[in-house]
Amino acid sequence: MSKLKTLHAAREPGAAYALAHTPSGASIEHYLHAKSALERDHMVREGFEVGSLDSFANRFGRSGRSLAQLLGVAPATYDRRVREGKPLSQDDSDRVARLIDVERAAARVFGDEGAAREWLAAPVPVLGGAVPIELLATTPGHQAVINALRRIMAGTAA
Repeated sequence: MSKLKTLHAAREPGAAYALAHTPSGASIEHYLHAKSALERDHMVREGFEVGSLDSFANRFGRSGRSLAQLLGVAPATYDRRVREGKPLSQDDSDRVARLIDVERAAARVFGDEGAAREWLAAPVPVLGGAVPIELLATTPGHQAVINALRRIMAGTAA
């Protein structure tokens, strides 16, 4: 095998993580405990299983369907994925991953997961009164939430 082919084979996404999923997608629970960014990337590309979204959504007092809708997944798309036993798309899974990552960042800032979830669900003055979790459906909204957390951590947020 040539050096280039060997290098490409070593970089094959998902090769090391092929057993970390079900036919209906990757588990959000497994994502929460992934050991590397590459493993998380593979799971997002594969798509999260819809059933694991229900369990994760309970943390926010929501159903999987309502959390998915909040993150920009059309209800009809969510219902079809459930009916067909298919995972969320890569884009939809990426929005869920953003929420997970923001929740973790907020927990570091506030020192507690419960406080982080409360902050994510309430209007925030530094965000112009917007509710952080409602901004995570877009990349600019996600960036605004991350920037707000950085400002709070630095003590520059009102």
